[in-house]
Amino acid sequence: MNTADVRKKDHVSGLPRNSFPEGSVIIIGAGHFGKRAVDMLCARGNTRLWVVERDEKALADITATMVERVPADGVHFLADHADLLPPSTIIVPALPVHLAFEWLRKALKRNYRRSRIKVPAQIKSILPHTWEGSEGSLLVSYADFQCPDNCPEPADHCTVTGKRRGKPMYKLLGDLALPGFRVHVIRSRQLAPGLGGYSFGELKRLLERVESGVDSKWLVGTACKCHGVVSALEVKRKG
Repeated sequence: MNTADVRKKDHVSGLPRNSFPEGSVIIIGAGHFGKRAVDMLCARGNTRLWVVERDEKALADITATMVERVPADGVHFLADHADLLPPSTIIVPALPVHLAFEWLRKALKRNYRRSRIKVPAQIKSILPHTWEGSEGSLLVSYADFQCPDNCPEPADHCTVTGKRRGKPMYKLLGDLALPGFRVHVIRSRQLAPGLGGYSFGELKRLLERVESGVDSKWLVGTACKCHGVVSALEVKRKG
């Protein structure tokens, strides 16, 4: 299936039910990190790869023959085709937004009000290093330096400093206890050194939990062992 085929079917009647075999990998974004993900995963072989990018010029730079290219907004694509994606589908975020959070906002049912709110400043004192991210999100890390691209993410220590890491970042964020907020953290798992992703099933579990706990404020995080991002949302049922 080429790019034109994807565009036509998506516009008219959606993709075929069997478009995404079990174990498919969807890379959201075709910038520097998206291209790097393609190169690393193509080198592994035996993986069905999709790249979703609304910038068709950037998408055209993805030339690997084993890759299906989709000219679309990544967040909208995942939300619009949720029924076609097996839970085992691996999502690789490669764009400068908190993908899981933006997908949640798009995927929530129409009878829910969803309001983006700023991450409470008081959690900064609990976390090792933080920076303000886009749209009120908070970037968090054990490192105050740029990590090497090929970090293997060892279990208990930093490859640069040699120091013990302590509690993994996904666990540190998951244990946050802030009055008035519920917390859900998706763990990003390494697919290759310096490259992480999570299953589409994890996104669906996030959606199910938020929809079952409406009229709540949520801290939504995505994190590996060393780094993460946290965004905040208030959800209320309409009417």
